[in-house]
Amino acid sequence: MANDFVTEASLREPLAGTLVKPPASLSPSIGDLKKYRISKRESQEKFWGRFGVTQSSGSRFETGLAIPAPVALLLKLYVNGKLNDGDLLG
Repeated sequence: MANDFVTEASLREPLAGTLVKPPASLSPSIGDLKKYRISKRESQEKFWGRFGVTQSSGSRFETGLAIPAPVALLLKLYVNGKLNDGDLLG
């Protein structure tokens, strides 16, 4: 099926560049993400890179920009221990 095919580009920009504020249940709190990253002693580049996000975008997410739903879902799974570093890009 043509609709079942997922490209790498569609994963990076699932809504053609449109940001969607994910439901609160999917999105860890912004302040908690920054604290979590710092507690892991990781740079923004390393932390956000594992989710396919640039350092610049990660910085914006940490200051309140809406996180795209696919990234928010990965973050929630990662923070809750359902995904580890080996499961993600990096």
